[in-house]
Amino acid sequence: MARKDDILESIIWDIEPGVLVKIKNQNVSGVTYYQYGIVIGKKQIDQLDMFPFVEVYTFETQTVSKQQPYALEIISRHSNEKNKKNLD
Repeated sequence: MARKDDILESIIWDIEPGVLVKIKNQNVSGVTYYQYGIVIGKKQIDQLDMFPFVEVYTFETQTVSKQQPYALEIISRHSNEKNKKNLD
């Protein structure tokens, strides 16, 4: 069986702490609604869930929850000074 570190490296999911995301949720009636939040944790894998997740702070509810890739849309990444280019 592969080690946990090997599994995390093999998953292609370009998300990191500080990323602004739109979270897709559904209420009891099945109506889809969206909330906004910020990723506060690194990509992890829980043995029980078997899928990668990140911890996200949701602005509307002011809570931290585990979110999987299917529920997140990346809106904005934090600026990276190393890759910043002068557009003048």
